[in-house]
Amino acid sequence: MKNTAMCLALPDKKGAFMAASAHSFKRASVLIGLLVFAGAGLTVPAKAAPGHVVSTSLCGDAYVLALVPPEHITALSWQADTKLSAAPAFLRHKNKGMASAERLARLHPDLVVLGPGDPLRATKAVQKTGAKVLSLNWTESFEGVFDNLRALGDISGQTQTANTKIKAIKTRLAALKTRAPKHPVRILYLTPSGNSAGADVFVDAAIRAAGGINHGATLGIKGWGRVPLEKLTLNPPDLIITSFFNEAYPSIANLRSRHPLMRRVMQNTPTVRIAAKNWICAGPRLINAAEDIARFMDALAPTETAS
Repeated sequence: MKNTAMCLALPDKKGAFMAASAHSFKRASVLIGLLVFAGAGLTVPAKAAPGHVVSTSLCGDAYVLALVPPEHITALSWQADTKLSAAPAFLRHKNKGMASAERLARLHPDLVVLGPGDPLRATKAVQKTGAKVLSLNWTESFEGVFDNLRALGDISGQTQTANTKIKAIKTRLAALKTRAPKHPVRILYLTPSGNSAGADVFVDAAIRAAGGINHGATLGIKGWGRVPLEKLTLNPPDLIITSFFNEAYPSIANLRSRHPLMRRVMQNTPTVRIAAKNWICAGPRLINAAEDIARFMDALAPTETAS
């Protein structure tokens, strides 16, 4: 039967109302009911938040753990049970997420959170079944962290939780400003491979948020790069912070941090460790790293006063 167009109580030129066609009566009745429902000051219930969330990377894990209720997490990343993870024990050994079409298909997610750089093509199959996908942006700043939190909050139905988390981090950043050291503290971040962080990377953001001076930038490092050992011996930092020495996988590159010049500087300079799980990427736990740095600088204060 040929469909007829629906006419829903539309006035003609004379002001009379045209009736809905008989063929469309049922649809018209439903629409009228919705209009009455809305007119009574009521709202149509919002769509349920995703209940089967899968993360494919440690960076994604950090964001998912910050916003998504544990009972809605189907899988964290395949590295969730390593020292690099901040996952609680009861989530470490659940299903393992990965940016793999086969792995995702087995997990039946309704939301996939990809880490920065994870291939979007791995999610094509699950998108066809209705799954939503969020690709987190790589960021080097707290503002970028806030953007990622907002994006995840919106797509996961946790907008209010995201706003609350952002507000809490901003409050903690403001508190760090009030406790900045009276005397500048030059801080060098050191990786097992002997690399460091220059300006405009997330480690730099954490150091500056804590009130310190990024000595890597002072030594001329741009972005991520090798520490110039000769410059370092002539201009050592006040504090060295390390990460991934205990958590990372061993490699030949790690031997550079055992260079005699590097060992000499480390032996003569206070050296402390930041838990790698706090800045596996610029994520919600970056503020934890900044607060740890501030505490380490506080510990230097008596020595500075005595000198």
